[in-house]
Amino acid sequence: MQYNLREIKDNKGNPRKVRSLKTFTSVPRLFLILPLFNIINGSENRDEPIIVPKHQNTRNIEIKNAQLTIENDFDVFLFILRKVFRSNSTSIEFSTSEMMDELNIEKVSRAQYLKTFIKSVKRLSNIHVEYEEKVNGEWQHTFFNFIEGRLTKSKGTIEVSKFFIEFFGNLKELYEINPEILGVLNKYQRILYVLYVCNRMSTTNYFSVDRLKERFNINSDKMPDKQFIKKIRDTNKDLQDLGLIIGFKEIKALDKEGKNDNPRQPTVQFDVDYTYKTLYPKISKLRELSALIKGFKDTKNVDIEEEKEEPKQIKTDDGDEEWI
Repeated sequence: MQYNLREIKDNKGNPRKVRSLKTFTSVPRLFLILPLFNIINGSENRDEPIIVPKHQNTRNIEIKNAQLTIENDFDVFLFILRKVFRSNSTSIEFSTSEMMDELNIEKVSRAQYLKTFIKSVKRLSNIHVEYEEKVNGEWQHTFFNFIEGRLTKSKGTIEVSKFFIEFFGNLKELYEINPEILGVLNKYQRILYVLYVCNRMSTTNYFSVDRLKERFNINSDKMPDKQFIKKIRDTNKDLQDLGLIIGFKEIKALDKEGKNDNPRQPTVQFDVDYTYKTLYPKISKLRELSALIKGFKDTKNVDIEEEKEEPKQIKTDDGDEEWI
């Protein structure tokens, strides 16, 4: 069934503005702050549903999914949203070549990527959402799966649930996601970047380690806190090198003197500086920086390997110099 989308409306019947350009997609904040699209390794059991007791004008939101990744699955999710909003219909059709072009898949990789795309669509079809919303004085219970469809080697047909569009229309906060920026980032960088995009209260924004662990859905048995904090630190450094954030500071647990800057204490919070301008740079400049950084790291790795190959000189204590 086709569901006309010429105007996405909220629960009061007011039209919503959404972006569906190739370079930007409007996404509800709820889908960005929750661990819906994530890194699978090191995560908690993803069979457990994501539950939100209350959000804006809805309550008892429950989202069940099938281990969705922040890379391939999120890219396909954004692709489907763009197609839906550009076509003004929940029923979309596309050729495989069109899909590959939009996702910037290299021709030598297309045969293999088609298998990846099909797997992602199957996983997205397992997104199941339930929520309650007060309508005309009584609570209405809504439930749906995100998509259903049919795929072949040459084309695809996907039907997005009209209830998803209604749910989308009722969510107040929409944020712009540029897939071209995501294409430059790795898994950890993507999650932090998306989290920063939808948390812009001021130039400096605050993220506790506990909050970050919730977003990454980290299982502390699989990834100790010390290792996780290092990954967040390294990822923030990468985002700073790319110019997507201005800088960051680690806040330590209070020591006996009540200070939070003791380097021996564990990190409990990251204070991160960024603006709208840094989060949405010119894509050409971002790609140039990414290539320069990658080239520098590759050169550094080669230098390290060459250094390792040099024979070690054995030092002995001759009585005159300190023996190292």
